[in-house]
Amino acid sequence: MATLKEQQDEWFAINAPLGRQLGYPECCIKEFCAQPPELLKKIKTPTKDDLRRYKAGHINGHFTGFIPCSFHAKQIVMGKITLASLIKDRDMALLPFPLLGRGI
Repeated sequence: MATLKEQQDEWFAINAPLGRQLGYPECCIKEFCAQPPELLKKIKTPTKDDLRRYKAGHINGHFTGFIPCSFHAKQIVMGKITLASLIKDRDMALLPFPLLGRGI
């Protein structure tokens, strides 16, 4: 059975390239990849921080698929920044962020 570190490394290898292509900040990619599905299955109750991160991943009540890091989630919830303002250098071949209103 793989260790948590091995699971995180594998999850990072799979998801980090896509996160960068989508224009997500490196800190958000790293924090997302620190919680591979195997770890989340073991956690009985999400933390307040997990819930804040999930809440911050919404725009106008719609989940965007982007889960920001704890630092950025706090700034979003406090109204200091927007989720969309975090997107930088997104692959131009992709549709603009967020994809809300496009059936997604």
